[in-house]
This record gives sequence, structure tokens and C-alpha cells, in this order.
Amino acid sequence: MAQPLSLAEYHDAVISSVKAHLPWVLSADTYPEENIPRYSGLVTPAVYFTLNNWSSQEGNEGQLNIELECDFFVVVDTASTQNISKPDIYLRAAAADLTQWVNGQQFGLTQLEPAVFTTSEKDDFDPRMDDYLVWRVSFTQAAAFGTDPFATTAGPLKAVWLGEAPDTGRRHIDDYTLIYEVTPDE
Repeated sequence: MAQPLSLAEYHDAVISSVKAHLPWVLSADTYPEENIPRYSGLVTPAVYFTLNNWSSQEGNEGQLNIELECDFFVVVDTASTQNISKPDIYLRAAAADLTQWVNGQQFGLTQLEPAVFTTSEKDDFDPRMDDYLVWRVSFTQAAAFGTDPFATTAGPLKAVWLGEAPDTGRRHIDDYTLIYEVTPDE
């Protein structure tokens, strides 16, 4: 059984992993939720993460198994810089690097299945990013939601006592028979 996934922990783990493992990334965060002012000076190259949706996944462990559908957006300024002379080629190379890296990632979380790369393509759909070149890298990842119904919070059994109805409960504790006890060798 898997430890249930915390979405806040997942977001933090994904973004932290991108920052730690991809040296060309100058900025990483969740996809901007607010309008990006024209010429706002986003620090690029950047990688933005978004969790688009999740759907039910087959499983027989008693937990709700899900498949997360996620996107990374690689963002590069359209203007050439000292380090990036051809932004469009740099963008595709960075997206290819991210594609290779994400496939199989668990982002340091053991309760996830390895990420599975699905698709990569140029992204021209957000008018807020018109001043930037954007490439989307998509992947899926399986996880479990909800408490493990078989998880135990108590320690292992140390003794088992047998009582016979109707003589049960605290008033009949002397009527119980010890049928199993852990010995010091066990």
C-alpha cells in the first residue's frame, strides 16, 4: 500500500527537483496564475509546472488510485542574449533535456510511480506569454489518494486472550484464557 499523496507536497517536490537537477533553469515555479505584465522581465530560461487534472486508475489495494496529468512549460525570452544566441533552438534543446530528465522521475517521493513522458510541443496558447518562446513537456504519474485501509498504527501483537460469551468485558477478565504470547526469542 502506498502512503497517500499530498498535492502540496507533490508541487513542492517537483519544483525543488527541477531547480536541483537542471542547471540551465534560472527560475522554476508553478505556472503563473496572474497576468504577466508586458516586458515584466521574467527570469529565463524558466520552467513552470502545472497539474492539469487527475483521473481514476485501476488498482486492487483498497485505496483510490489516480493518474496525474502534468505539464512543464519551458520559457525563454525571444531576445538573444550573451548566453543564448538562437532562442528558438535553445528552447527546443532545453525542452529535449527536460523530456529526458522527467521520464522515470519520482521527484524524491517514494509513494509515486515513475513519471511517464507523453508529449512535447510548442505552446502559443497563452497570450500573457506572447513576449516569450514557450514549449510544453507533458507527463503522467500514478499515485494513491486516501488512507491505506490496511495500515496499522499499533505495534505487533504481544498476546492474545480468548473469552467466551456472555462472560466478556472488564468484569470477566479473570475468565479469559491466554492462547498466544510472544516469547523473548521471537
